[in-house]
Amino acid sequence: MHAAPAFRMDDHAEMIAFVGARHFATLVVAGANGPMAAHIPMMLNHDAAGTAVSLEGHVARNNPVAAITGAPVRALAIFSGADAYVTPTLYASKREHGKVVPTWNYMAVHVAGTLEVFSDADALHEQVRRITDLMEQPTAAPWKVSDAPDDYIAKMLIGITGVRLTIDSLEGIAKLSQNRPEDDRTGVFHGFNHSPDPAARQLAAEMTKKA
Repeated sequence: MHAAPAFRMDDHAEMIAFVGARHFATLVVAGANGPMAAHIPMMLNHDAAGTAVSLEGHVARNNPVAAITGAPVRALAIFSGADAYVTPTLYASKREHGKVVPTWNYMAVHVAGTLEVFSDADALHEQVRRITDLMEQPTAAPWKVSDAPDDYIAKMLIGITGVRLTIDSLEGIAKLSQNRPEDDRTGVFHGFNHSPDPAARQLAAEMTKKA
């Protein structure tokens, strides 16, 4: 990831929290014929000390990622946050000298490591149960895997392959106009905070945390 020093996320705990708050990743895998990408839900696994050590999810059995065999391969899981266009009209600098151009503000964390696949039915069942329980937490009447017939779940598990990414490194970027003069940054904040775009309003909230 390329991130200018002003935008780089250096706090490991902050990046883990960012990943943990988002459950959908773009998984990019180094395949024999070039990079492959899959868009899948992934959840963090922690060791006994509470340290995040891996990401886990699954793909359809016929997904090219599922065909990985042998030694683990290099992979990258990309977790994207809110993003929004920044118009120069929000900058005080536009009115002062006009030497401004548009840009885009956004947040993202890249999780790099080695990827392995697995198809053990018990391991897949436990993974699906955990992901389901995690995602159903906000619902008024959480659905559980056990709500479906056992034979139906067993049949569904045959159609997927598990993936596990052992974490080597994390890189994050929070591009929130930190490189702009204070008056420009204030203009972006107010523009985003009153924007009809919910992503822009999310970034405004993030700007208050980075102030």
